[in-house]
Amino acid sequence: MMTPEQFIKKCENSGKFDNAQIEQISWGFEKGLTIQQVKIYANTKFDWRQMDQIRLSFINGLSIEEIKNLLNSQFNDYQMSQIRIGFTKGLTMEEVKLYADPKFNWQQMEEIRNFIANNKDLPYNTLKFIIGLGLPNNT
Repeated sequence: MMTPEQFIKKCENSGKFDNAQIEQISWGFEKGLTIQQVKIYANTKFDWRQMDQIRLSFINGLSIEEIKNLLNSQFNDYQMSQIRIGFTKGLTMEEVKLYADPKFNWQQMEEIRNFIANNKDLPYNTLKFIIGLGLPNNT
């Protein structure tokens, strides 16, 4: 079994990660993440800021299913942050998926996230319609 130190050394020796990415990998282990967790974000398709958001998601206690919503390299770190915050603020998977879409910039994601959080009494389909993701069936 590979140790965290061996994993970090392997990443360094690959020449594929820059120093900031290696730092994120190291910090994950320093914060108690497992090799399996670090492997999820130790991917060259993510820059160090994106890695940071995924690492913070593990540290914040998000489940792997919740974290999978962040694992799109089309999301910048600010967009990933809005997804992470949604889960940490108690939004459901269904609610977060309403705005976890690269077509929304982070400010739009934040507005949608806040709208959903402040309108928990509205039915899901109504939220979806107001956000513009759903159309009435009779159109």
